[in-house]
Amino acid sequence: MKSLRCTLRFEEAAMHPVHRRLTRDEALVNDQLLHSHRAEDGRATLLFYVEGDREAYADALEATDRIVEYRITPLDDEACYAYIRERSSEFDMRLEDAFQRPGLLVIPPVEFHSDGTARLTAVGEPEALQTALEDVPAAASVDIERVGEYDTPELTSGVDLTERQYEAVVAAFDVGYYDVPRAGTVEEVGERLGCAPGTASEHLRKAERAAMGALLDRNA
Repeated sequence: MKSLRCTLRFEEAAMHPVHRRLTRDEALVNDQLLHSHRAEDGRATLLFYVEGDREAYADALEATDRIVEYRITPLDDEACYAYIRERSSEFDMRLEDAFQRPGLLVIPPVEFHSDGTARLTAVGEPEALQTALEDVPAAASVDIERVGEYDTPELTSGVDLTERQYEAVVAAFDVGYYDVPRAGTVEEVGERLGCAPGTASEHLRKAERAAMGALLDRNA
């Protein structure tokens, strides 16, 4: 079984209206598609985890005609869940169909970034992966980041981090946040991640707590 990690870049006309509005407004919002289901009539039910400017996200949903209904559940000052029902566009259905085929699975979450790009991981048979890439609509381009045997990221032994927390730790090391004396800032980590400094700080605190918890469990 092979895995594919890729970034999708959309022509402006093909971009989801919510993400297009957020990009134009330069709102710092990143959302992750956790679960989705599309009915035969083309209506989709979606669950997103959202980080960043919650008010801008709600305004974008409110201004989008294809949104049938939505509910936002706050988690903290900069994060929430968004339950959304919408009418899918032809482009969205074709893109989803490209990756919904026998022998292929998309591993959630699908990450949508404030620059309008989307990032996903798919696993399956090599032929299915190749066919999916060939069937991506022309209004989207695919940047392949990695193709290989499927495995989970080897973060560190005994530490259970989310992928986003792992990315935050890597960014922190890259900018010198953990140097002694400290050379990087949480603002620089946020810039690397494309999120607000407060969100970057929250990722780092949760990652550090997980690491310390694993250490204490090992030494108990």
